[in-house]
Amino acid sequence: MGEKQQNTKKSVSGKAFDWLILSKVILYARPYKWQTIISLFLSVALGLLTTARPILIRNGVDYAVVEGGDIVSLWYAMAILFSALLLEAIGQFVFIYFTNDLGARVIKDIRIKLFDHLLDFRIPFFDKTPIGTLVTRTVSDVETMAEIFSNGILVIFGDLFKIVVMITTMFIIFDSSLVAISLSVIPLLFIATRWFQRNIKLVFTDVRNQVAALNSFVQERISGMSVVQLFTRENTESKRFKKINEKHRDANIRGIWYFSLFLPIIDMLSSISIALAIWFGGLKAAMGGDVSVGDLTALIVFINLLYRPLRQLADRFNTLQMGMVASERVLKLVNDTDEKEISGKHHQNRVFGDVKIENLSFAYSKKEWILEDINIKISSGQTCALVGATGSGKSTLVHLLLGYYQYQKGSILLDGMDLKKWSLNSLRKNVSLVQQDVFLFSDSVRNNVTVYRDVEDDEIWKAAEDMGIKDFISSLPGGLDYDVKERGGMLSTGQRQLLAFLRAYLNNPSFLVLDEATSSIDSQAEKWIQRATKNLTKGRTSIVVAHRLATVVNADHIIVLDKGRIVEEGTHKSLLKRSGYYQNLFDKQFFDSKDSI
Repeated sequence: MGEKQQNTKKSVSGKAFDWLILSKVILYARPYKWQTIISLFLSVALGLLTTARPILIRNGVDYAVVEGGDIVSLWYAMAILFSALLLEAIGQFVFIYFTNDLGARVIKDIRIKLFDHLLDFRIPFFDKTPIGTLVTRTVSDVETMAEIFSNGILVIFGDLFKIVVMITTMFIIFDSSLVAISLSVIPLLFIATRWFQRNIKLVFTDVRNQVAALNSFVQERISGMSVVQLFTRENTESKRFKKINEKHRDANIRGIWYFSLFLPIIDMLSSISIALAIWFGGLKAAMGGDVSVGDLTALIVFINLLYRPLRQLADRFNTLQMGMVASERVLKLVNDTDEKEISGKHHQNRVFGDVKIENLSFAYSKKEWILEDINIKISSGQTCALVGATGSGKSTLVHLLLGYYQYQKGSILLDGMDLKKWSLNSLRKNVSLVQQDVFLFSDSVRNNVTVYRDVEDDEIWKAAEDMGIKDFISSLPGGLDYDVKERGGMLSTGQRQLLAFLRAYLNNPSFLVLDEATSSIDSQAEKWIQRATKNLTKGRTSIVVAHRLATVVNADHIIVLDKGRIVEEGTHKSLLKRSGYYQNLFDKQFFDSKDSI
């Protein structure tokens, strides 16, 4: 994964608890304030009901059992206790439902916002960021964020409120010295909890990094499975996957170690508290103190109820820490504005197609210029061909014309307006691009050629007829409804490019770009496309990036690039007369073609 993966492993905050991140996440719950308020109210009510349980037990033990109360009093005490338990159970059900529903709604909103945000990112961001990492952020990291609401902050608030109410009640109704002795180990619990929080966040940061690495590796290898199998690298890739998987396992085991150590500490401290309550309560009773059997019973129940949320807080903080780590990573992406496309405000419903490139220079990095001092003029309706060896800068120039990258020097004028001032949305609505590597969605032919625009089937069939590929589409099972599968895997390279040409034709562009679109197809498909291209380029400004020079002999203007510079330009005939770089390319392809025959 190399450099791409390096970009994804930037450190997150080392704080055990980050209020800034939490406050940003909570803001997403604002549209659901009533659900949040009801959940908070229920958490308070449940805290009070839980506190009432030991008191009801004490009354039942002291008045109905120890003091020999009548059967009616016993039944009355039990009825109140069972009613309180039933009410508590109903409250728990409603609370769990509301908090989980809130979490589901919030993650839906966050995921939509994140995806919409990614749609506005510049192409260089996707060049350097692994797809698996973005999938992890958009799917599993956002899913983990939901736990902040369903099992995190609201539940923790309820548990903390319950703890405060129970401790306060214990000091009110019991002997204060007895309660103080029983709870004397709680400071040790807070120390252990703080230690656990700090370490578990670091662990979960590592876990999320390893999940992203796994996703990136698996996604890339599945996409390139044909290469893996062709070069018999199955064993090598299996070993590499094993190493990444082992790192993920080790990160999880570190989390398990901390968790396995923390929970027994809670249980041990709980048992010590109960032992201290029995020991000191027994001493006070033996010395004639005012400690009843009901008091000791209720105190033990209180301690158990008190340590239950304390123990659960470990789970809650575990969940919250995972959510905080995921949130920090997601919010970092959501709040990243540096990677967003830079769009101007100039809007134009229809582009005429006059292109003027002046003193243009561009570099992907500061180390090396990819294009240098480029000057080109293309009049509306003309076809301009870009030719040159691989790496000469042809496709880079096309990407600049589409606004994918920002050039550092010079200018590109479209209809007299600098491209940087154009609204990218307006620009791209007037441009169609057909590339050598055609991307098709896992969907029907119809949705792929219309790109989910509302286009009548009759219009699609008419366009296919104009392109000369109606018979090809009709031959597919289901015609326009045929599912081409992921990346058009059910079609040949030539068939995919035919659909790409139909997609461009349906867009009715003013400005057409063909980026080596006929370089990897068979001769029959090339004949279809040459005929369609003639109709498609008629009356439109067209830029053709050519690998095979035979496809551009009729171009109005040919630009010859070498190492990012223009070395020749003219028509096909005029360039051949010069006996220069273009003729060498042409002769080489011509003789190579004869030799292959």
